[in-house]
Formats: sequence, C-alpha cells, structure tokens
Amino acid sequence: MGHEAHENKSGSWAEAGVKATTGVIVATAGMFNPVAGIALGAMKEYLDAPVLGLIERERARREERAARALQAGSEEAQRSLNRLVQTVETSPDLLALMSETVQAAMETPLAEKIVALGRCLGRGVRDEASVDAERLRVRGLAGIEAPEVKLLEVLAKETRPTPEGWYQERFPGWRHPEILTELPGFAKVLDASIARLAAEGIIKDDGIGRVAMSDDDPTEMWILGHVRWSGVTTATR
Repeated sequence: MGHEAHENKSGSWAEAGVKATTGVIVATAGMFNPVAGIALGAMKEYLDAPVLGLIERERARREERAARALQAGSEEAQRSLNRLVQTVETSPDLLALMSETVQAAMETPLAEKIVALGRCLGRGVRDEASVDAERLRVRGLAGIEAPEVKLLEVLAKETRPTPEGWYQERFPGWRHPEILTELPGFAKVLDASIARLAAEGIIKDDGIGRVAMSDDDPTEMWILGHVRWSGVTTATR
C-alpha cells in the first residue's frame, strides 16, 4: 500500500484528533516551520491559487500525521487526547518531547514510523522519569528512512525455526541470511541499515558471545531494542 493510501486511511479518529489538538499542532508547526504557522489568508495577495492549494494540502497532510502520532501517544498512555494534552501542558520536559514528536511525525509519510513516534510520547506521559530517554528515541526514529522501516518490520516478526537438532526451536534473533530471505535485494544496504539502527539503540545484537556452529554460521542475532515497533517489544519475545 502506498504512502498516499496510508494517509487517506485516516478514519474518524484522525479527524477527531486534529480537532482536539489543533492548537497544539499549529503551535508546534509554527515553532519549527514559520511558513507552516502563517495563515494562508495573509499570503493570498502574493501567491497564485494553485500554489496556495499545494500549500494547503501539504499543511493538511502534516496536521494529519501529527494527529496520528498524538492518537498513538494517547493509546500508549491509556489517556484521552484531551487528557494527554493537559498532562503535557503541565511539564516543560513533556512539552519538549511532544514538540519533537510532532515535528518528526509531520516530516514522514511512513505510517509505522508515525505510530512509533507517538508511542514514545505516550510512554513519556505515562512515566515522566523516562522523558529524556524517549526524546533520544524520538531523535533516533526521526533519522530512519524506508529501508530501516522495512528492516524493523522483519525484526518485529517471529524468528525462523532452527535446523533440526538445535537445542532451540527458533533462532533467538535474526541473522543476515534470514533477513535477506525476507528482504531480497537488501544485500548492499543491510549492513548500513543495521549500523544506523544499532547506533540509535533501536535494535541490538542478542548473539554477542554466541559460539558459531560452523565457519559460515553468523553469530549475530538482531532483535528490537526498547523502541516499540508495530506492537512488538523485546520484552514480549
């Protein structure tokens, strides 16, 4: 499904989210992107109608992405959108986390990434002691692109069965060969994608110290780190 299809599949909750948090979204957009915070009416005498239309559509897309992130945050925090925003307004640290979350969500068309960003906000609201860690995770997620998203989707799946005779039924993590089976054509970008995600703490090698069964047996076992992705955490593995 393409990015446009993801964005059009917003549903009534997204519309409600925009209405409930319009002030927050517009304020954040204006903070990071002054053009986005300017009323279109003030620009009409300078811009042609087609250009204004493009700006309006882009602004609407950005607001919808922000609303989806806030919705994911409210679900993660198990609070209504209004209560989530009210809680955020009481803490400068939470305001900073929300601002970074909304900005990062506005910049990406990747639905899974938007949800993961929102969950970082939700965890920060649920436990303010984790706000600094969640801000680091938001910054890490903000930097990943489509190849990393596809890799994360693979790592979120149940690992493959081990060969007959192994002491475990399934591998404790994902090795390069199994990842490439899921993502053919990734041979040239896999190492770079793994390095990028590992550097941000989004994934980790659970095979450190593992003894190879043969010369061609990779010891790495890549798993998700502490960032929740598509409903999966390392704690649930």
